[in-house]
Amino acid sequence: MINTSGETSRFLMQATLGADQALLNSVSQVGILTWLDQQLRHQPKNGRKFEDATRSIWKDFRERLVAEHGASALDGDGNNPALPYKWYFHMAWWDHTLSSKDDLLRQRVAQALSEILVISDQSSLELDSIGFASFYDLLYKHAFGKYTELLYEVSMHPMMGIYLSHLMNQKADKQKNIHPDENYAREIMQLFSIGLFELNADGTEKLDAAGKPIPTYDNRDIKELARVFTGLLPAAYQYEWTNSFWAKDYNGYPVGFDDDVEKAYKTVPFIDATKEMVIDENYHDRGAKSLLNGQVTLPGGQKGPQETWSAVKQLVAHPSTAPFIAKHLINRMVTSNPSPAYVQAVAEAFGKEGDIGATIHAILTYPMQNEVAHTRLSSARKADGKWVQSQRLKSPLQRVTQLLLAFNAQNNSGRNWVLGDDLQEALQMHPLSAPTVFNFYKPDFAPHGPIQNAGLVAPEFELHTAATSVSYVNQMYYWFFGGYLPLVSTQIGSTEQQKMVMEMDPDTLWSYENDVLWFDFSDEIAAVGSAAQRDALIDRMSILLTGRTSGTAKARIKEAFRQFSNNPEWVVQTIAFMIAISPEFTIQEA
Repeated sequence: MINTSGETSRFLMQATLGADQALLNSVSQVGILTWLDQQLRHQPKNGRKFEDATRSIWKDFRERLVAEHGASALDGDGNNPALPYKWYFHMAWWDHTLSSKDDLLRQRVAQALSEILVISDQSSLELDSIGFASFYDLLYKHAFGKYTELLYEVSMHPMMGIYLSHLMNQKADKQKNIHPDENYAREIMQLFSIGLFELNADGTEKLDAAGKPIPTYDNRDIKELARVFTGLLPAAYQYEWTNSFWAKDYNGYPVGFDDDVEKAYKTVPFIDATKEMVIDENYHDRGAKSLLNGQVTLPGGQKGPQETWSAVKQLVAHPSTAPFIAKHLINRMVTSNPSPAYVQAVAEAFGKEGDIGATIHAILTYPMQNEVAHTRLSSARKADGKWVQSQRLKSPLQRVTQLLLAFNAQNNSGRNWVLGDDLQEALQMHPLSAPTVFNFYKPDFAPHGPIQNAGLVAPEFELHTAATSVSYVNQMYYWFFGGYLPLVSTQIGSTEQQKMVMEMDPDTLWSYENDVLWFDFSDEIAAVGSAAQRDALIDRMSILLTGRTSGTAKARIKEAFRQFSNNPEWVVQTIAFMIAISPEFTIQEA
């Protein structure tokens, strides 16, 4: 089934991190549903892709650091550049995003999941990009799999164990005044499964006799669940300084609660943050447990992994989990205000085990049944007759990835090792860099004014402040007219700045011509000619970036380059810039 370019563009904004003209044309021809099914069946070529890529980049910097400064650069004296700081994962993430062409839906879903199952480098975790990459591999691997399996592996991952503090958790011991840490027990319910309030199948809140929402759990439930996540330890010690006793005596050594090593060394960067946590049964609470009014029951005597799996499975099967996660994924991919019917259809696809692949299919095709789908997606989703239902403000990350991919941002070195710091500073967003476990924005945030007055929400507006909106426009001006695209580093520190893994100064980085990103506008520049051709180019670029054309927007764009219409490059840059800062681009409509 052939879809129009507009339909396809709007669909790809939901299903990918960005599309170029070639992808738009291809998906239009094969049809949205055919492409979607192909993507859902696609298997990644490499198992642990982000971890492998991050290790490779880190190794590259280390080897060149030693070549320039000698082995003493790795000895751990002073500022140690040998540690796998967060930038190596940033580089791997961007390199994959800007170069991979065959797993676009999986990329999009993994990024959406990272805003639900949150860990962040705005913490001590920044010391271990290998651990970050390993964690992201879970999201990537399970993007079309079972949520039960993903949540179990997330619960057992040392990066989550450190971030939400159930690593090194012990069963209660009154004599030693030890009580299980409750942090993860609370957040796995509040944020990762059942949510704060009981939900109907359509995502609306259940109400008690007084008309008030019914809490899903209380403090007793938190304490009870915290007993499950006890006895957890890192799998092994691991440290990078070559002159340290760690490398000599402890690297690869199992971690124990009573191994005479201070607790301060049982976290990053002293542990292997890629291997699943192990459980010391002597410190795991093996008593019977019951919570959520008997909806989660765990008989006594179970070993830690078995009990953890059972607890996770029962939480995912809870009636509130399907609509809770379904709504979150709809919010991240399609609309901030889905109708109850939409949420219910997606929740049914999620089911009791959390079939993420079926969930994504339902999100992106609702309510097309049995491929009866010549109806425009935008019209089909107007289930309650409100256009606003199918709208959402694109996150800052989505806007920049869409632009970078639309115009094939690339460099001559072939290493798209984007640092991400400049983007994060300007836009307050970067993958795995949320300020808290609650993500970058609250799901119920609504800006004052018409949206709030209508009883609607617009979470991404929490990041759309006076400062970030101006910063975004400035960023776009630098990108399209100055050539100052996101900072890329493949360089080690200079002789004067020894022991710096990478040079962070923007002017220095932009001086490395082989590494500087640039937009490939060759096709667009070739299409600039007569007034009619310029009109057609505006329409083409508008459809690619917004999914539609606008006579009013076209008039503004034409006026902006009127005096320079004989300069093809300036015309193309102006069109791209004007669309990138327009409301039509910033708001995603189905």
